[in-house]
Amino acid sequence: MCEKGNDGKVRSKGGRFIGEVPDHVDVRQAVARFAGEGATERARVQVRRKAGFPLRAKAISALPVDAEWDELELPYGLGLASDLVEYGPNVVVLEPAELRADVVARLRA
Repeated sequence: MCEKGNDGKVRSKGGRFIGEVPDHVDVRQAVARFAGEGATERARVQVRRKAGFPLRAKAISALPVDAEWDELELPYGLGLASDLVEYGPNVVVLEPAELRADVVARLRA
């Protein structure tokens, strides 16, 4: 539990959070799945040159499209749409269609 001090800073009210994790929950597996680790699906995106360096680090392949864009193949995990939205107009999702629709919906929201 937290409380706000008189100086506006949030302080812990003491003690650690203790909660039971159900036996059927594998936190490491859930995080890995969200992050795209072990993903069997692939996504194709175009990324503006000099942008998207974290995406480039995850890329399976990268090919130049023209003087302004590169095409990347990325592991497609649950968290990819939220990652791509952060790059705004510097990323265009080519496929899969459901990822493109998800990213467009998030940008419109």
